Amino acid sequence: MFVVHVGVGWTLADGTNPLQPLAAGRSAALFALLAGVSIALLSGGHDRKVNKDLGVALWRVVVRAVILLILGTALTMLGTPVSVILAYYAVFFVFACMLLTERWTVIAGAAATLGFIGPIVSFWIRSRIDRGGTMARIVETVNAYDPLVALADDGVVNFLLTGSYPAITWLPFVFAGLAIGRLDLRQPRVRWRLVAVGAGMAAAAYTLSWLAIRGLGLDERLAATLDPDTGIPFGIDGFNQLYAEGMGGTVPATDWAWLLVTAPHSGTFMDVYGAGGVAIALLGLCLIVTDALGRARWLVYPLIAVGSLSLTTYVGHILLIWLDENDMLDGTPLSFLSEWLSLSVLLGSLIFATLWHRLVKRRGPLEGPLHVVSTWVAKRIP
Repeated sequence: MFVVHVGVGWTLADGTNPLQPLAAGRSAALFALLAGVSIALLSGGHDRKVNKDLGVALWRVVVRAVILLILGTALTMLGTPVSVILAYYAVFFVFACMLLTERWTVIAGAAATLGFIGPIVSFWIRSRIDRGGTMARIVETVNAYDPLVALADDGVVNFLLTGSYPAITWLPFVFAGLAIGRLDLRQPRVRWRLVAVGAGMAAAAYTLSWLAIRGLGLDERLAATLDPDTGIPFGIDGFNQLYAEGMGGTVPATDWAWLLVTAPHSGTFMDVYGAGGVAIALLGLCLIVTDALGRARWLVYPLIAVGSLSLTTYVGHILLIWLDENDMLDGTPLSFLSEWLSLSVLLGSLIFATLWHRLVKRRGPLEGPLHVVSTWVAKRIP
C-alpha cells in the first residue's frame, strides 16, 4: 500500500519504481482479503459463534461498517490522490454479514462464483449505462439524491458498481478472506495449502491472460479502443502502461476482450483470481514464516505492531499525504516529513506502532474506540 500511495522503494535509471508493478492492485486485494479474515476472527474464527454471541458479532460488524462509512467519507472529502477504501469497506462488511453463519465451503464457493460472474455483470451493466437511456437515467437519479455523492463524489453507485473498489468485483476477496478465517489457521498443513492454492490460482490466471492477450494479439485490438477519459485510442504504449500502473477499479465497457486482462485494479475475473491468488498465498506464507522464526520473532515485531494498528496507520498516512499535498508542512519544523514523504510514512508507521504496542499495550488510537463503540452498541441491540 505504501509503495502505491507514496512510492516506497527506489528509482531505476528509467525513472520507474520496480516495486510499483508488483504492488499495484495486489496490495488492495490483500487488504480486502484481510478484512474478510478479520470479520471471521471477530465472529469466532474456526469455532464460529452461535446464538446470542453470533448476533452480537453480527451487529459489531454492522456498527463498524457505519463508522467506517463516516470515516471513509471524511477522508475522501480531503481530496487526496488516494482512492480511499474505508467507505467501500462499509458495504463489504454488510454483505459479509449475510454469510457469517455459513460453512467455509459455502463462503469459498460464493467467492469463486462471484469472482467470475461479478466482472461479467459489471461489464454488461456499465456498457448499458454508457449507451445512455433508462439505465443511465437511473444512475443519474440515484446520484442526484445520494448525499454521499454531494459530500465526497463517491456514493452508492460507486460502492456497488463503478467506483475504485466496487462491491460486485471486490466482494470475492472479502468472501475468500471470510472463508479462510473459518479454517484452523494454527495448523501448518492449512497454511501450506493456502500457499499452494493461492499460487496455483495466480499462476493459472496470469498465464491464461497472457496467452489470450499477448498470444492471440488482443493487446493490439484493445490498444485501438478509445480511452473513455480522453476519447482517443489507448495505443500500445498506453495499454502497456495500464499493465504497469493499473486501472481505476473497472475496465472500459467497450470490448468484452477487456475481461481477459490482468491489469492491476481492473476488476476482471482474471484480475480477481490472479490478485486474489497472490493475496491468499502471501497470507499463508506470512503465517509460515512468522511461526518458523520462533524466538527470533522479534525481527518482524514492528510489522506485527503495524498490523495491530492497521486502521490508525491507514488514516494516519492519508492525513500525512493530505498535509503534503496542501504544503501545510512547508516552513515548519516538520517540513522534513514532506521532503521525505515515502520514508516518513514507512518509518513513522513502524516506529509509532512499535512504541504504542510496547508501551501503551492497548488497541490503537482508532482501533480502541472502534472496538468499544461497536461492542457497546451491539450488546444493547435485542
